Amino acid sequence: MKPCFAKFLPHDFLECHVMDIINVLKSMKVAFPWLEGIFPEVWTLAFYAIVLHDLGKCALGFQKNPKKWGYRHEILSTPFIQFLDFKDEHKMLIGLSILTHHRPISEVKNYIPIEGYREAYEEKVEELLENREYIELYFSRVPLWEIYVFGERKDFFVLPKNWEEKIRNFRFEELLDWYEDKVNEFKDYMTVLKGLLNACDHLASAGGTTIRFLPDIEELVEMKIPRGKWRPLQLLSSTTEGNAILYAPTGYGKTEAALLWANKNAHKVKKGISSRIFYILPYKASINAMHRRLLEMFKDPGLVGLLHSSSGIYLYSSSLEHKRLQSLYGKIYSPLKITTPFQIMKAFFGVGFFEITLVELMNSLLIFDEIHAYEPNILGIILAMLELLKDKNVKVLVMTATFPKFLEELIKSVLNPKELKTPPEEADKFTRHRVNIIEGDIQSLDSEEFSGPRPTLIACNTVNTAIDVYSRLKESGANVMLIHGRFTYGDREEKEKRLMSSLNNYDFVVATQVIEVSLDIDFGSIITEPAPLDALIQRFGRVNRRGFGNPRDVYVLTKGSEDDKKVYKPYEVVEETVKILRDLDGKELKESLIPSLITEAYEKEEKKIVSKVLEYKEDALNLFKDIRPMDSYIKGETAFYELFGGLEAIPGAYQHKADELLKKGYYMEVHKYLVPIPYWLFFSEQENFHRLSDRGPGRYLLVAELDYSPEMGLLRKPREGDIL
Repeated sequence: MKPCFAKFLPHDFLECHVMDIINVLKSMKVAFPWLEGIFPEVWTLAFYAIVLHDLGKCALGFQKNPKKWGYRHEILSTPFIQFLDFKDEHKMLIGLSILTHHRPISEVKNYIPIEGYREAYEEKVEELLENREYIELYFSRVPLWEIYVFGERKDFFVLPKNWEEKIRNFRFEELLDWYEDKVNEFKDYMTVLKGLLNACDHLASAGGTTIRFLPDIEELVEMKIPRGKWRPLQLLSSTTEGNAILYAPTGYGKTEAALLWANKNAHKVKKGISSRIFYILPYKASINAMHRRLLEMFKDPGLVGLLHSSSGIYLYSSSLEHKRLQSLYGKIYSPLKITTPFQIMKAFFGVGFFEITLVELMNSLLIFDEIHAYEPNILGIILAMLELLKDKNVKVLVMTATFPKFLEELIKSVLNPKELKTPPEEADKFTRHRVNIIEGDIQSLDSEEFSGPRPTLIACNTVNTAIDVYSRLKESGANVMLIHGRFTYGDREEKEKRLMSSLNNYDFVVATQVIEVSLDIDFGSIITEPAPLDALIQRFGRVNRRGFGNPRDVYVLTKGSEDDKKVYKPYEVVEETVKILRDLDGKELKESLIPSLITEAYEKEEKKIVSKVLEYKEDALNLFKDIRPMDSYIKGETAFYELFGGLEAIPGAYQHKADELLKKGYYMEVHKYLVPIPYWLFFSEQENFHRLSDRGPGRYLLVAELDYSPEMGLLRKPREGDIL
C-alpha cells in the first residue's frame, strides 16, 4: 500500500494536510463561538467537510502527476457524503461545500457527471479505487480526530462494505437540483460552511495551523501612554460599548482611542481577543504607515495583518518575511487587519473566495478612519455594506477630524451610534495653523518674494500644474523636489526616502495630493491651490504636525486651473471654501470651528451629494442581493473592478529592463517600474500603449510609450530618443 499525497513540492501526506486543517478548525471553534448561532451543527458539518474534501486526490492519475491528470478531484470527493449519518439537508450542505471548494457551482456544472455523460467519471473512480486500501486506513483515523476536536467520538461516518459500488453509482443531479431549490433558504448556512472549509484549507496550505489571538489591548496602550495621561476621549472610548462616532482633532490620539474601543467591544477567550478587527483607511500609504505604527505596539507581525492591492510589494521592500506574511495576511490568520475598504467590498461583490471574508466579518469590529476621503460612489457602497452587516452583530467605530454634517447624518442613519466629542476648549488646544489668503493663481506666484519658513510645500491639484511649477522653480535656481502620482513606484519610494532623510536641504517640495497621505514629515510652511475645505485641512496637516508652539502660517491661493474642475466635483464646494477662508484671513483656524466650517463649505451642494450617495447605496444593495454563496457573479465582479479609476503601465524607457526581470522570475522587482495611469490618460493616448509581450507574464503588463524621467515622471508626449 502506497500513501497518498495531498500536496506536492513539498510533498504532504493527505492525512497530515487534513490534520493541519483540523487544527485550524479547532482554533476557530474556540475563537468564533457565535457561528453556532447561525446553525448549531456548524462545527460538526465543517469537520466532516474537511475530512472528505480532498479524498479525490487519492486517484492514481492525481498521485502520478496532478498537473497533467485533467480531472477535478472534488468531484471524486463529493460522493463520500452518502456515508454520513446526517439528515439530507446537512449532507447536501457538506457535499456542495466540497464540490465548490475550488470552483464556483456555475463552473462545476460544466464537467459534472450527469446521466449519459458518466464515462470520464467512471474511469476516474476506478483510478480512485486503486488506492482503496489507503482510503479505508484513512477513515480508521476519523474517530481519533473526532475525539481531538469534540472530546468524544461522534461516529457519524460509517463506511459500508459495498462502498466502492456506491461511489460508482453516485448521482450528482440531486445535489445540483437541491442547490437551485434551496440556495435562498440556506444562504447563511452555505456561506458559513464553505467559508469555514476554504478558510481552514487555505490557512493550512499557507503553513498555518491555528488562527492568532490578540493580547489585551488596554495593557499595550498603557505601556505606551500611562493611564494617568490618557485624554478624556481615550478614557471614554475605553468604556464605550456598541457603534460610535469619535470626533477629535489631528494629533489627539485617535488611534489609541480606537484600539481602546476595540478592546472594550471585543470577544475574549482564555487565549486572548478572538474578534477580528479591521482598521480601514482610504490610502495605501496611510495603511503602510499604520502597519508600521501598530507593529511597534504589538511587536509580532503575525498579529497585525496588511491588506491592499500592493501590500506584497510593501512587505517585499521592508525587512519583513514577505512571502510567508503576504500569504498569511490574505487568510483568516491575523486578528487585526489594516486594509482599504475595497478588500472588504470584494466579498459583497462576490469576488474570489468571498465566503471567507463574510465569515470573518461576522461579529467583527470595524474602525473607519478618514471616511470623509471617499467619493460618493464608494461612500454609498460602504453604507450598503454596513446596512447588511447590522444583522451579523458587527460593531463600528467611525473616526474623524474633518466631517461635514451631511456625512455625519448619513452614517448616523445606518449605525445609530454613540457620539464621542472633544469639548471645544479641549479641541482648541490643538489649533496649529493661521490662514493667509494669496489673491491669484499659482502661475502669478513669485516664489522669490515668498518669505515663509523653509522647506515650503507647494500643493498642486493636478500633475501638469505641479510639473509646470517645478520647472519654473528649478530655473530660478531653487533647490526643489517634485513628487506626484505618475512616477514609477521605485522612483516614488526613492524620493520619499530622500525627503525623510534630508527634507531641510530643500527650499520647496512641489507635490499633488499624494503628499497629503503618505509621509510623516513636517514642512515649514505651505502654499496650496484652492480645494474643498476638508482636503485643505489635510494638506495643512503637513505643517506643524505635532502642534508644538504657536500656530504656523498656511497660505491658500484663491484661483486654481481650469483642470481643477475635473478633479473636484462639484467645484462650487471649492469656491465656497475660498469665501470662508477669506473671512479667516490672518486668523487662527480654531480646531473647534473646523466641523461647522466644513459643513458650511458643502451646504449649498449637500442635497445633490447626499442624493448621489443614497442612489449608489441603493444600487449596491440591489447588486448584493443577487450574490449566491458557492457561485460566481460576473456582474458583481465587473462592477467591483469598475470602481478603480486607472491601471498601471511600464514607461517605454524601462520595457527591456522589465522583460529581463520577468525572464529571471523577479516579479516583485518589476513592480518598481510600474506607473499608475488614470483611465482618462490611457484613453486619450491609447495609441501609445501596448502589451509588454504576446505570451508569458509580459502579456499582462502594459507599456506606455510616453516620455519618462526620474526627475519629472511620466509626461503626455510620445517617447523619443534613447532607452534609459
